[in-house]
Amino acid sequence: MLKRVSLATMFLLLVSVILSATEADARKRREKIIPAPTKTSLVVDGKSGRILHSRNARKKIYPASLVKVMTVYLIFESLESGRLKLNQKLYVSKYATKARPLKLYLKPGRKISVRDAVLGLIVKSANDAARVVAENIAGSERKFARLMTIRARQLGMKDTTFTNASGWHDPKQVTTAVDLAKLSIAIKRDFPKYYRAFFSKTSFRFEGKRIKGHNKLTATYPGAEGLKTGFHTPAGCNLITTATRGNKSLVGIVTGRKNGTIRNRKMVQLLDKHFGVKHNTIKRKGGIKTRKMKLADRKKRKSRRK
Repeated sequence: MLKRVSLATMFLLLVSVILSATEADARKRREKIIPAPTKTSLVVDGKSGRILHSRNARKKIYPASLVKVMTVYLIFESLESGRLKLNQKLYVSKYATKARPLKLYLKPGRKISVRDAVLGLIVKSANDAARVVAENIAGSERKFARLMTIRARQLGMKDTTFTNASGWHDPKQVTTAVDLAKLSIAIKRDFPKYYRAFFSKTSFRFEGKRIKGHNKLTATYPGAEGLKTGFHTPAGCNLITTATRGNKSLVGIVTGRKNGTIRNRKMVQLLDKHFGVKHNTIKRKGGIKTRKMKLADRKKRKSRRK
């Protein structure tokens, strides 16, 4: 009897050890598949591109919904050239409606105006709106992503590859904080009218409902002009903010943070510092080394487009 109990106990212990080892192996595999997001931060002069602060700014990262800044750039380009109009209706395909949230919950076969699609992208970060725009401009999201990458190269974004219009995670879709700064400067410089009209919005009405955004700094930070938030697990919480006070314009980028509160707090600290906002902190000796990013000239970009 004791022998049987002992054998049963040994068997249970063996099973327990095997299960523990299997669980540990599975955890290690998950850690390899989803590494911790890369924390980066960057502040540049919004006019000259001069780098004022940099941490891991040239490391490749996952942009998440910051991708939508390039999506909107191509929309603004189409509006400026006359290929699109703000009140023009865009067809909603079944493929577009299958995008995962965040979304506007568009219905297949219906239509959405270019204006509402842009607001959906900027305010709601709507993935279905991103697909609608991609298909209507380029015929498919894959073709649109190629256009995004081509434009990235022309803007001097040499370390960026786009694979979709929304920022939905794809290991091949990567960028750097430096490249995102170049894009942010370019969209504000190349399309000032559309930039001011859309990126300052924190809410809009769509189909009788008020759609609120989640970029709190656009509404609360003094001098903030807008730009974009982004999140998925491999990327962490990302943010681009542009702000102007007096004659000074800054672009701030923070990526890879654990949550939106930490991300926003870091952005405020960086912008305050470079706007010269005084806090009760200990001053460090020595100055700030500055470098200058190479920004693509708009005339060169236009000539390449032809």
